[in-house]
Formats: sequence, structure tokens, C-alpha cells
Amino acid sequence: TPGDYAELEGDKSYPKGLKLFTQYVLIPLATVYFLILYAYMAKILFTQQWPQGWVSWLTSSASVLGLVTFLLLYPVKDLEENRWINLYSRGFCAAAIPLLLMLFTAVFKRTAQYGLTEHRYFLVALAVWLLGIFLYFIFSRKPNIKLVPVSLALVAVLISFGPWGAYSVSLSSQLGRLERTLQKSGLLVNG
Repeated sequence: TPGDYAELEGDKSYPKGLKLFTQYVLIPLATVYFLILYAYMAKILFTQQWPQGWVSWLTSSASVLGLVTFLLLYPVKDLEENRWINLYSRGFCAAAIPLLLMLFTAVFKRTAQYGLTEHRYFLVALAVWLLGIFLYFIFSRKPNIKLVPVSLALVAVLISFGPWGAYSVSLSSQLGRLERTLQKSGLLVNG
């Protein structure tokens, strides 16, 4: 019956197809994606040339893919035959941190050049959230996946409204950039 929560909580069944898809498709895909991003990061560090905006989106999407993969396997991670999931998850979270630092650097470079836009604001908010979640999963002895949707909802609400919201901050940044450009060109004098 729907009211029998104890029985529902005790149900440990897991769809075999979902486990196979996650284990044999999503994990290799996320791993290959990260290896490509590490090669890309090595190229950037070697050439000292930052691409135009792709690094941030590639890194954030790869991190989200890895997080979704981890969350899909979370219900079966404590079974004896799945002990490797904990090791893989911690390793994936640790491997994501240098890539997120590369993302922060790329966004900082573009923001210094062109100002803060809504897209960059959302990207930084996502990266900060991902960094926090990954650190939580690395250092917590018994991580609770309920923190993921709760914290994401909290971040979404915080960045949506008020003077610290994405639209207010980006409007202020772009207006400030426009004023500086007009002043440098001599088109705006004393306001």
C-alpha cells in the first residue's frame, strides 16, 4: 500500500538495465570526456592560448554528466560487488576539481575582457555549486545525495532574485563597461 513507508524504504531493487547503461555507457563516456578535457587543458597550458568560450561549457557539461552518473549508481554503491563505485566516484570528483579551476580561469579571462553576462554568471554559479558538491562527496564519510537537489534549488533561488541575482549583476557590469568605453572615446563626459 502507498502508506507503508517502511516497506518502501526497505525495497532495495534496482533496474538492471539502468545499472548496465550507467556502468557500461555513462561511466566510459564521462571518463573519455574527462581524458579529452585533460588533454585540452595540457594544450592550453603548453600554448598559453585560451579558446573562445568552449572550455567552460565543455567542463561544466562533463562535470554534470559525471555527477548524474554517480547519482544513478548511488543506490547500489554499498553492495559488495559494487564497492568500486565509491572509489570511482571519489576519483571522478577529485579529477573534476582541476577542470573546474580551468573553468574559473577561463570565465575570469572573458569577464575581464567583456564584463559579466548572465551566461557567465550562471556558469560561475554552476561551477561553484559543482565544486562544493564534489568536495562534499570527497570529504564526507557518509554523503547524502539529498543534498544535491536541495542545494541546487537553493542556489537557483539565490541567483534568481535580488541585487546579487544574475540579471542585476550582469546589467550593472555591462552598464559599467559601456560607461567606461564611452568615457575612453570621449562620448560621455561627467555622466
